[in-house]
Amino acid sequence: MNTVFEIKVWQKKENNFCFFLLLWDDKRRQISASINYSKEIQKCYQRWRQRYSRFYELPSVKPIEDSGRINPGSGDPCYDLMEAEREFVNAFQRWLGEGEVRKIQERIRDELTRVAQVISKDSKGIGTHPSVDIFVACDSIEMERLPWETWELAPEGTPVGRVRIFRSAMDNPDPIACTKPLTVCAATPRFFKGIGKAHLRKTRILAILGDDPRLPLQEDWKAVRSLKSIAEVERVTWQPHENHVDIKTKIANAICDQRGWDVLFFAGHSDETTTTGGRLAIAPNISLSISELEEQLTQAREHRLQLAIFNSCSGLSIANSLVKLGLQVIVMREPIRNDVAQSFLQQFCKPLADHRDVYDALLEACQHLQSVEKFAYPSAYLLPSLFNPPGLIPYRIERFDWKKMLLQWLPTKPEAIALGTVLLLSVIPAIQVELLFDIRAFVQAAYRNLTNQIPENTLAPVLLVAIDQESLDKADAAIESTQGKLTDSEYLAKLVKHLYALNAQVIGIYYSRHIYQPRYENLDQAISFAVEKQNTWFVLATDKQDKVASPKWSLEGYIDFEPWTIEQPPDPTCIDESCPFAYQLAVAHLLNQQSSEDSLPQPTLNSTVDFQSQVSHYLKQGKTHNQGLIPFNQSAAPFGLASIIDFSIPPRQVYKSITAQELLNFPVPNPELQQHVMQQVVLITHGDYNDTEDDFYFPSVAAYWCHYYQPVKQDLNKCLHLQVLIRGEVLAYMVHHIIRQHRVVLIPDHWVIFLAVFIGKWTTIILHKQLIQRHKQVLTLGILTGVYGLAVLQVYISALVLIPWFLPSILVWFYYSFALQKSFLGRR
Repeated sequence: MNTVFEIKVWQKKENNFCFFLLLWDDKRRQISASINYSKEIQKCYQRWRQRYSRFYELPSVKPIEDSGRINPGSGDPCYDLMEAEREFVNAFQRWLGEGEVRKIQERIRDELTRVAQVISKDSKGIGTHPSVDIFVACDSIEMERLPWETWELAPEGTPVGRVRIFRSAMDNPDPIACTKPLTVCAATPRFFKGIGKAHLRKTRILAILGDDPRLPLQEDWKAVRSLKSIAEVERVTWQPHENHVDIKTKIANAICDQRGWDVLFFAGHSDETTTTGGRLAIAPNISLSISELEEQLTQAREHRLQLAIFNSCSGLSIANSLVKLGLQVIVMREPIRNDVAQSFLQQFCKPLADHRDVYDALLEACQHLQSVEKFAYPSAYLLPSLFNPPGLIPYRIERFDWKKMLLQWLPTKPEAIALGTVLLLSVIPAIQVELLFDIRAFVQAAYRNLTNQIPENTLAPVLLVAIDQESLDKADAAIESTQGKLTDSEYLAKLVKHLYALNAQVIGIYYSRHIYQPRYENLDQAISFAVEKQNTWFVLATDKQDKVASPKWSLEGYIDFEPWTIEQPPDPTCIDESCPFAYQLAVAHLLNQQSSEDSLPQPTLNSTVDFQSQVSHYLKQGKTHNQGLIPFNQSAAPFGLASIIDFSIPPRQVYKSITAQELLNFPVPNPELQQHVMQQVVLITHGDYNDTEDDFYFPSVAAYWCHYYQPVKQDLNKCLHLQVLIRGEVLAYMVHHIIRQHRVVLIPDHWVIFLAVFIGKWTTIILHKQLIQRHKQVLTLGILTGVYGLAVLQVYISALVLIPWFLPSILVWFYYSFALQKSFLGRR
């Protein structure tokens, strides 16, 4: 750890007296000293200042009171200035070595000797060892103008850089108060928390260029722009159309930008003031004081502003104002010519670009002016000073460490628990199917209805014939084998015969109850008759029971499916393996409705080849010239994504539901009904009678549509008693989606959950930076959550893609709540 000394210097002009106080060991130890202020220093400083102004052709400097006559010099301005510089620096060194001040110098040198001994015993190198940092604070501008950086404190042989002299602000004007035992005189400003944390974003630099036709600043901007490879550099400058309000407002808003700045740079004219903290010339005849910007600079400091560089004249009052805000500040203590300032800045930015700290960069730039350019710019190396709050590590542009940046994205323990919980919930069927899908379908249906995005009311593609308990009770008394448990095939045969009379083209039979065997031949005869007379296509649900029709003139399909999903066969021709029952029905309908070719296979009783094989070969041969025949299967969903049943479409748009008894009551012939039946898939299935175990659970969206389309109060009672959907209704939805090419692709929950992890972590980082107030963060996140919800509802309708909303949104809010808790605990 670096050893930190604080030196405080008070000047009492009434008795020409200076009081020194040295503090160290966390201010628990102190040494005080007093000394007369040397008139020789006054004279040497005045001579140096006048010759400095003469060499650089600056405005004449008002002589200091009682300074005496100044030697006019040799006539060589450069020689005279360098001579005055040596005299001034030597007089300053002699004064600091006199009287009681020598005690302070000796104490610091003892510490430096100890550091040198540690270095000589360790082979790790100088860069691994601490240094001695000295923070000098003066109570008057006159004392601050002295070149404290030239104080020769280091014993001979001490490595360069082991002693570092900084400027600081005087916090207590009363020297007596600071000499009391254990009195803390310079508490570290509250802004210092968090300065040492890893740099997790690219450094941002704001350059303010004061416009003046007599002061070209292109080289200043060029020097700052040389840092663009390691930092984001932006500038603010006056434009001719802007008045004083415009340019001041623009600068103030830029400084307190909520994205934050790391470095603030100013180039142009500036000057000392006694009450406003310094003056900046920002445009012709327009100035801005530091006190006017105090609020914006405080906000910028809270947004991690650390360094301010004023490459301009006479910046001591500016430095004193800003260092009290907790900023590190580099200023010129005297007026400086433009080309000198630009030369300094160019040399200063080079080590800064190599990620060296500002002290080293300042030291290297001053050494360059002192050695390489000492004849071009004599004494220029004495002007720059670094003001730094005591104990604060000199700023450097940190390397943008991708590894550190990635580490901040790793979940904390609470975040990992939340992520695991949400992922677990996303794979539990009871939660996913019976809760999340159910609620989403209900909300989706309501949104579709409220926004008037229901598909046009065309003829439903499916006619659903339900054999319910009431139809069975009213069945012909001749069906005497029912006995309340089994349904005789003769009843199904009557339905088939009636549908034949209505010119039905495609008939599907899905019946979950066993067919009574003694009358089996009745159904077989009805199917054979319809095939022989009308080439009716029959699709039968595969079951363990005996087949009721020959595969030579009928199709079969299996009925197993996952809840809410529509299974797609790997091979749309079904040539090598069986296909889903709903898919077979849709294919049969599409072939009958879309194909007029003579080559289309038709079911016949004298066929010697399975009808499925005939249809599969037809589809396979026709794939090259009948691309539009089964468009639903021309392109499978990407990445193997599942397609789901869209219950947000009203049932009346999907199927026309009638009971078996209602069908048998239709008179034949019936031209209008026959025309509709010819264009529909007829699906015979069981109804909601008591002893079936083949029902689908009842989604709340079905209740929504039931209530919406039942204007009569008596009919609403039917909706209240509905408890399940029969599987035939679910199959009707599947047939509808395949025929209408309505494929809703389901994005897996875990895809969006992992995206939510990214968004949630991003919110924690934004919170950590504290760019906006907490209530605004909550409001913003709430609005974004709502907008995202509306967006996914609309994407579902417009793009037929179901994007999960609930679990990802919950995870984002979990992450945000953890960040709030962490932020709260961090402030306590």
